[in-house]
Amino acid sequence: MGIPEKAIIYGDKIIELIPQRNPFLFIDSFYGNVDNLFYSGFTPKEGECFVDSDHLTEPGIIENMAQSAAAATGWSFMERCEEIPLGYIGAVSDFELFKLPEIGVEILTEVRFCGEYGGISLVEAESKQKEQVIAKGKLKIFINNKEE
Repeated sequence: MGIPEKAIIYGDKIIELIPQRNPFLFIDSFYGNVDNLFYSGFTPKEGECFVDSDHLTEPGIIENMAQSAAAATGWSFMERCEEIPLGYIGAVSDFELFKLPEIGVEILTEVRFCGEYGGISLVEAESKQKEQVIAKGKLKIFINNKEE
Protein backbone atom coordinates (compact mmCIF):
# COMPACT_ATOMS: atom_id res chain seq x y z
CA MET A 1 0.00 0.00 0.00
CA GLY A 2 2.75 2.47 0.92
CA ILE A 3 3.02 5.90 2.45
CA PRO A 4 -0.04 8.18 2.39
CA GLU A 5 0.27 11.05 -0.07
CA LYS A 6 -0.34 13.82 2.45
CA ALA A 7 1.00 14.38 5.98
CA ILE A 8 -1.70 14.45 8.67
CA ILE A 9 0.44 16.46 11.11
CA TYR A 10 3.23 18.79 10.04
CA GLY A 11 5.14 21.94 10.87
CA ASP A 12 4.71 23.39 14.35
CA LYS A 13 1.94 20.87 15.16
CA ILE A 14 4.49 18.01 15.20
CA ILE A 15 5.45 18.95 18.76
CA GLU A 16 2.03 17.68 19.88
CA LEU A 17 3.32 14.13 19.22
CA ILE A 18 6.91 14.25 20.50
CA PRO A 19 8.71 15.80 23.49
CA GLN A 20 11.62 17.23 21.47
CA ARG A 21 11.78 20.94 20.66
CA ASN A 22 13.89 23.16 18.41
CA PRO A 23 16.76 23.01 17.72
CA PHE A 24 16.55 19.25 18.27
CA LEU A 25 13.65 18.33 15.96
CA PHE A 26 14.39 15.63 13.42
CA ILE A 27 10.91 15.09 12.02
CA ASP A 28 8.65 17.74 10.56
CA SER A 29 5.73 15.69 9.27
CA PHE A 30 3.76 12.61 10.26
CA TYR A 31 1.89 10.65 7.60
CA GLY A 32 0.09 8.16 9.82
CA ASN A 33 -0.30 4.40 9.98
CA VAL A 34 -0.84 2.02 7.07
CA ASP A 35 -0.93 -1.72 7.78
CA ASN A 36 0.89 -1.26 11.13
CA LEU A 37 3.67 0.77 9.54
CA PHE A 38 4.07 4.39 10.64
CA TYR A 39 5.55 7.06 8.37
CA SER A 40 7.27 10.36 9.11
CA GLY A 41 9.14 12.93 7.07
CA PHE A 42 12.04 15.28 7.71
CA THR A 43 13.75 17.77 5.44
CA PRO A 44 17.17 18.65 6.89
CA LYS A 45 18.30 22.24 6.40
CA GLU A 46 21.63 24.02 6.44
CA GLY A 47 22.72 25.12 9.91
CA GLU A 48 20.67 22.53 11.84
CA CYS A 49 22.10 20.16 14.43
CA PHE A 50 23.99 17.21 12.93
CA VAL A 51 24.22 18.84 9.49
CA ASP A 52 27.73 18.80 8.04
CA SER A 53 28.43 20.34 4.64
CA ASP A 54 25.46 19.32 2.50
CA HIS A 55 24.37 16.23 4.46
CA LEU A 56 22.66 15.09 7.64
CA THR A 57 25.18 13.03 9.64
CA GLU A 58 24.72 9.56 11.15
CA PRO A 59 23.60 10.77 14.62
CA GLY A 60 20.92 12.88 12.93
CA ILE A 61 19.59 9.87 11.03
CA ILE A 62 19.44 7.79 14.22
CA GLU A 63 17.65 10.62 16.01
CA ASN A 64 15.23 10.88 13.06
CA MET A 65 14.43 7.18 13.47
CA ALA A 66 13.91 7.56 17.22
CA GLN A 67 11.70 10.63 16.82
CA SER A 68 9.73 8.81 14.11
CA ALA A 69 9.04 6.03 16.64
CA ALA A 70 8.14 8.70 19.23
CA ALA A 71 5.67 10.29 16.81
CA ALA A 72 4.08 6.90 16.12
CA THR A 73 3.75 6.27 19.85
CA GLY A 74 2.41 9.78 20.40
CA TRP A 75 -0.16 9.30 17.65
CA SER A 76 -1.31 5.98 19.12
CA PHE A 77 -1.70 7.50 22.59
CA MET A 78 -3.44 10.59 21.18
CA GLU A 79 -5.97 8.39 19.35
CA ARG A 80 -6.80 6.70 22.68
CA CYS A 81 -7.04 10.11 24.45
CA GLU A 82 -4.20 9.11 26.77
CA GLU A 83 -1.25 11.16 27.98
CA ILE A 84 1.75 10.75 25.69
CA PRO A 85 4.68 9.17 27.59
CA LEU A 86 8.35 10.05 27.30
CA GLY A 87 10.68 7.54 25.70
CA TYR A 88 14.45 7.17 25.60
CA ILE A 89 16.73 5.36 23.18
CA GLY A 90 18.12 2.40 25.10
CA ALA A 91 20.03 0.73 22.28
CA VAL A 92 20.61 0.85 18.54
CA SER A 93 21.47 -2.39 16.75
CA ASP A 94 21.88 -3.70 13.23
CA PHE A 95 22.24 -0.10 12.04
CA GLU A 96 23.32 0.21 8.43
CA LEU A 97 24.09 3.50 6.72
CA PHE A 98 24.06 3.32 2.95
CA LYS A 99 24.22 7.02 2.11
CA LEU A 100 24.20 10.29 4.04
CA PRO A 101 20.99 12.18 3.22
CA GLU A 102 21.20 15.47 1.35
CA ILE A 103 19.94 18.66 2.93
CA GLY A 104 16.83 20.17 1.35
CA VAL A 105 15.42 16.76 0.32
CA GLU A 106 12.78 15.00 2.44
CA ILE A 107 13.75 11.85 4.30
CA LEU A 108 10.83 9.42 4.65
CA THR A 109 11.13 7.06 7.59
CA GLU A 110 9.04 3.93 8.06
CA VAL A 111 8.69 2.51 11.57
CA ARG A 112 7.42 -0.91 12.57
CA PHE A 113 6.85 -1.91 16.19
CA CYS A 114 8.00 -5.50 16.70
CA GLY A 115 6.91 -5.93 20.30
CA GLU A 116 6.97 -4.58 23.80
CA TYR A 117 8.16 -6.09 27.03
CA GLY A 118 8.46 -4.45 30.42
CA GLY A 119 8.21 -0.91 29.10
CA ILE A 120 10.72 -1.52 26.31
CA SER A 121 9.51 -1.17 22.72
CA LEU A 122 11.39 -2.96 19.95
CA VAL A 123 11.31 -0.96 16.74
CA GLU A 124 12.60 -1.46 13.20
CA ALA A 125 13.14 1.66 11.09
CA GLU A 126 14.06 2.29 7.49
CA SER A 127 14.82 5.73 6.02
CA LYS A 128 14.65 6.64 2.35
CA GLN A 129 15.48 9.68 0.30
CA LYS A 130 14.35 9.94 -3.32
CA GLU A 131 12.93 6.40 -2.89
CA GLN A 132 16.43 5.03 -2.17
CA VAL A 133 17.08 3.32 1.19
CA ILE A 134 19.71 5.39 2.97
CA ALA A 135 19.67 3.73 6.41
CA LYS A 136 17.97 1.07 8.47
CA GLY A 137 18.25 -0.27 11.97
CA LYS A 138 16.61 -1.52 15.14
CA LEU A 139 15.98 0.48 18.29
CA LYS A 140 15.10 -0.42 21.84
CA ILE A 141 13.11 2.41 23.33
CA PHE A 142 12.38 2.66 27.05
CA ILE A 143 8.95 4.11 27.76
CA ASN A 144 8.65 6.16 30.94
CA ASN A 145 5.12 5.45 32.16
CA LYS A 146 4.64 7.74 35.14
CA GLU A 147 2.87 6.09 38.02
CA GLU A 148 1.30 8.68 40.27
